[in-house]
Amino acid sequence: MAEMKDSDIRWIGQIPKNWKVIRVKDAFTRKKAKAKQENPVILSLARSGVKVRDITNNEGQLAENYSDYNPVMVDDLLLNPMDLISGDNCNISRVEGVISPAYVNLRYKNGINPEFYNFYFKYQYWCKAFFAYGKGVSFENRWTLNYDTLERFPLILPPIEEQNRIVKFLKGKCAEIDALHTDIEKQIETLEEYKKSIITEAVTKGLDPDVEMKDSGIEWVGMIPKHWNVTKFKYICSVKTNLVNVKKYQEYPQISPDNIEKDSGILLNYSTVAEAGVISDNHLFFKGQILYSKIRPKLNKVTIAPFNGLCSADMYPIETNENTMFVMYMILSQYFLNQVSLVTEDRVKMPKINQEELGVIKIVLPDNINEQEKIVLYLHQKCQDISKAIEEKKEQLETLEQYKKSLIYEYVTGKKEVK
Repeated sequence: MAEMKDSDIRWIGQIPKNWKVIRVKDAFTRKKAKAKQENPVILSLARSGVKVRDITNNEGQLAENYSDYNPVMVDDLLLNPMDLISGDNCNISRVEGVISPAYVNLRYKNGINPEFYNFYFKYQYWCKAFFAYGKGVSFENRWTLNYDTLERFPLILPPIEEQNRIVKFLKGKCAEIDALHTDIEKQIETLEEYKKSIITEAVTKGLDPDVEMKDSGIEWVGMIPKHWNVTKFKYICSVKTNLVNVKKYQEYPQISPDNIEKDSGILLNYSTVAEAGVISDNHLFFKGQILYSKIRPKLNKVTIAPFNGLCSADMYPIETNENTMFVMYMILSQYFLNQVSLVTEDRVKMPKINQEELGVIKIVLPDNINEQEKIVLYLHQKCQDISKAIEEKKEQLETLEQYKKSLIYEYVTGKKEVK
């Protein structure tokens, strides 16, 4: 282990004795020139890397022209000074192009490996060092690191040979971790698809494999038990729109689509009307009603209300005389989602299903409540088991992420040495 000294940077601590402490302006030059190019390659900065942006699809914020954008070269280090809370918003560019001047574009000087400082800056986001130097209206609103502050921000400077060794080591280790991360994400996707298939099978075929079947006449359903009914959503469910002025309901719990997990029926969290800062009219809903998000319906955000409260006008409170849980599972099924997707597929910017369209969705179900209850009990146990497996996989992802962060911290601050 190398002999250590105090860096005088409290979030860095001890560093090897032969490392120096410098400032950003000593290692990098900020590129502020305007591109003034015809038909430039437009770039965007994401956590996954610097991407070539497709401006033909009209997605996201588009500039009137790109002449004021900054030119980007391969190996430029780009930082987002406006997002200091959510994570490692910096990356090395692998392509040439232009990028919004809202980002900080740094070109390295002699003796600097930009890949080393890409890792170093990621740690500054993670440990909230950049955040501590930010300024703005509030933490949630444009909390920004201005360049005057950034250029004086402390860097630690290992000898270039050591920078190169650390970069080679960390890139190899991070590639291994990322490969494991991708594999686990695929396992989660497979489990989620399996859960949806289990739900769809149960709410369209029932639980008796020997039951006599008939054709449902619905493309995505096919054969169903002979004694089941084919009908439309509006004949078993009614949307209970009940918009109220929120001023009288400030202490009521409030639910929006963001509070509901996609494809699961799980209410993740909620706040009071006052805490959420709601000012527009909301629907008054009651315990036991189904709450279904009419916007971005492909996300399948649906839950059963565990209490009385208010929900966003982007949601439908729904009542049914059938088993409420069965109806929720039916909404979560692939055949229901396929019909909803077909109705809303041409609404690109903000897909939304209206009451009339929802009402004519074709559904199948047993007319016997007892059979519905048996299916619900079966699905509850099955989905619980699959959800537990998914949560275990997500915990593995979190462990990998923390391991990756600790590796980067230990090596870019010299706590561990690459042999």
